[in-house]
Amino acid sequence: MKAKKQIGRWSILIFLGWVLTWMSSCKDGFEDNTYTAYDETPIGLYLKNNADEYSLWVQVLEKANLYNTLNLDAIYTHFAPINAGVERYLKTINLGSVNDMTEEQAAYLVRYHLIPHAEIEFAQFQSGAINELNATDDNLFVEFRDGGLEAVYLNGVSRFNSYDIRATNGIIHSIDDVLVPLVETIYDRLEERQDWSLFRELVDLTGYREKLETVYTETTDPMGNPIQQRFKYTVFAVSNETYSKAGIQSLQDILDKLEVSAGGDYTDPNNLLNKYVGYHLLAQQRSYADLGQFPENVFKMNLQTMAINELVKVSESGAGLVLNKNEETQESISFLEMNIACKNGVVHEVNDWMPLFSPEQVEVIWEFTDYPDIEANVSQYRNTNLGSQYNKTFTASELTNIIWSARPEYKQNVLTYRNNRPTEGNWYNLLNHDHLRAELGESGWVEFKGPTIVKGKYKISFIWPSPKHSSNTGICAFVLDNEMLYPRLVISNSREERNLTQVLGTVDFTETTDHTLRILSLDGHLITMDRLQFDPVE
Repeated sequence: MKAKKQIGRWSILIFLGWVLTWMSSCKDGFEDNTYTAYDETPIGLYLKNNADEYSLWVQVLEKANLYNTLNLDAIYTHFAPINAGVERYLKTINLGSVNDMTEEQAAYLVRYHLIPHAEIEFAQFQSGAINELNATDDNLFVEFRDGGLEAVYLNGVSRFNSYDIRATNGIIHSIDDVLVPLVETIYDRLEERQDWSLFRELVDLTGYREKLETVYTETTDPMGNPIQQRFKYTVFAVSNETYSKAGIQSLQDILDKLEVSAGGDYTDPNNLLNKYVGYHLLAQQRSYADLGQFPENVFKMNLQTMAINELVKVSESGAGLVLNKNEETQESISFLEMNIACKNGVVHEVNDWMPLFSPEQVEVIWEFTDYPDIEANVSQYRNTNLGSQYNKTFTASELTNIIWSARPEYKQNVLTYRNNRPTEGNWYNLLNHDHLRAELGESGWVEFKGPTIVKGKYKISFIWPSPKHSSNTGICAFVLDNEMLYPRLVISNSREERNLTQVLGTVDFTETTDHTLRILSLDGHLITMDRLQFDPVE
């Protein structure tokens, strides 16, 4: 998704400061800073000039003291409800007029309908979560229903009635109804759906409830200051009706089906009931569209579940995505309901009780930025519309899937996440536009806990952004599962900044399990890392 240049160079630097004042200011802080460009208009003014459609929403903007924010020289995508939708919303919350709202209510509502820093056109929508977060740090979800352009919905409740209304500072999409900000967690969704009661009971018994009902995890930074980490999950839910079709009516039935003794410790990750429930969970949010993001010329992939060393297979079919397709029988699991949005992730309902499945070998992408704890600690994680380069340097306490030992041990700024903007050429062209950078010192190392990979023989390739340098720098070695894989690779090159690929060797995994990769720094200079690729060898 392409973001346009901001007109004023100063706007990027002070925008974050402006955002912090949105919900605390008693006066619209930008009423003297608005602009127009000839016969074009910014978002706020456009909405005011079209009062027959948006006058009530303009009242909400003004109540929130954010009207002039939407006239700033900046970049936004704004979802604007029409008057009839605002009237329905006020009636739903038992208010007689916009004036009866508090400033805080109005401000949160406006922020929920606003995506800063990005212009997102209709052509860029796909079924599932919009990658760019709105101003309340949430994903909004697009749903395409039968009926073409007249049946596209936002968060499953508000129909789009007009797309791509151009303003001087962004894009407006007109919607029929006000979006009610999501507060329901995944566990809330499981509770409110009585037809999922058995699955919810299994979640309770196996100890996954706490994760699925938590939005923010409270922790501290190295200085002892409180910080919040936000983890998101994906759930493949099974209804009581689907269980019934498999002969499962109760907890005892499923224990019998799994051959699990009643009364055991179901919270033990090695318990078969625990593994069964964990198999229905992914440790990151994956909308339906995300599940279908296959590598080029690949039409199936295996995803790591929260069950130890268990994979769910996702495949393309003529009718959309399916799970755990048996290549011999052609049987598979379909989606009954997709993209049920939650504050901490997404739920999909499947048409099978979905027992553990052993998939075949497929191409595996081990991306070094694809970890839940990286996503939880990065504010611009995989944002495709950056106005400026984003860097996040980690401390050891922030990550559990990546560890390192620097030289000297007290060395700072060892591991950095970088997300690149569209103008940065080969750096932006990396997978998901991001990568990791390590400066470990001579003889330092960084180690990654990797994904579960189906047993078999694979060719392993390393892909990285190679910086231009007059002499060899960033010399490193690769150790896979405590065995030397490749003894010497030079990260830099003398020609130009470019993305390179090096085959590291061939391995034969004798069991389906996860793996560890250690990268050793031989000269202490910068090491840039994007991903490993495992290609099955016949």
